[in-house]
Amino acid sequence: MSDAIIRFEGVTKSYDGVTQVVKALDFSVLRGEFVTLLGPSGSGKTTTLMMLAGFEDPSSGAIMFDGRLLNHVPAHQRGIGVVFQNYALFPHMTVGANLAFPLEMQGVARAEREARVRAALDMVKLGALADRRPSQLSGGQQQRVALARALVFRPKLVLMDEPLGALDKQLREHMQLEIKHIHETLGVTVVYVTHDQGEALTMSDRIAVFHNGRIQQLASPGEIYERPANAFVASFIGENNRLDGTIESMADGVARVRLADGSIVAATPGPGVGSGARVTLALRPEKVRIGPDAGGENRFEARIEELIYYGDHTRLRLALGGGEDFTARLTFKDALARPERGDVIPVSWRGVDCLALAPEEA
Repeated sequence: MSDAIIRFEGVTKSYDGVTQVVKALDFSVLRGEFVTLLGPSGSGKTTTLMMLAGFEDPSSGAIMFDGRLLNHVPAHQRGIGVVFQNYALFPHMTVGANLAFPLEMQGVARAEREARVRAALDMVKLGALADRRPSQLSGGQQQRVALARALVFRPKLVLMDEPLGALDKQLREHMQLEIKHIHETLGVTVVYVTHDQGEALTMSDRIAVFHNGRIQQLASPGEIYERPANAFVASFIGENNRLDGTIESMADGVARVRLADGSIVAATPGPGVGSGARVTLALRPEKVRIGPDAGGENRFEARIEELIYYGDHTRLRLALGGGEDFTARLTFKDALARPERGDVIPVSWRGVDCLALAPEEA
């Protein structure tokens, strides 16, 4: 990638010399991109960020930033802004002094420091709070200060490690949009770490899904959601019905998959699967049609095991395909009169909406 500002080339990380927590990472981040490293605890995403920040050294491989090898460059010499979940603000300093500190370390003149601090605080809508100390601010305000401090020295790259994890749901969602708007306004490159898949879908240009120290897929939010590369990505991003089976035949881009109860399902084959392969079918609950209007290549009868009311929809847990954990969503638009537990109802879905994927990678 000619416009890549970050490149990981064969990067591994082991703390004990035996177990690799990051395995042969090869990926790039384009200039001005917002890339999220997403995955469960222990997947390697935070270690990857810490190596980029300079707080951890790679065991092997090369990390490049704007054409410069970073491997042995100290963290404070990398010119990278970092925002942590715990804010890491100096409690004895005012908000303004917290922001001025990295500029003082760079030798920026006082008048220029004051102008940059004012601009950064105005950007996060905290211009009136420059003289307060962190203890006098709410959690959301402290996070805004931490973000402003990371941006005040105008870095080319900002790293964020679970920055919204300590906030309540409503404030977290508001801050997601604030960070996204600031990124769009400044055009700075952002690498963001989270385990929250909704957060990743909302904010990112691309998402790198980590599992067992490897990137399972690196793609746009839409592609990750609609066309996951394997069963792990499908299950980790959003809700998904999983049905295990074996491909009996493939023709014209359609796989015929036999399930545990002998049912045959038409599905779209994912990368690297063929006839005879064990696969996991992935089907989003919102793609399942229910009731009298159910139609499509795949049509079955399913027994309702449980109904859960969510306000805008009712979630139905169904017995289907040899399992009892198949989920569909009933909305006010569905022509199905007041279903009850134990009812047997028609369900269907299109083959194009059902993916036959390789099992989870090790």
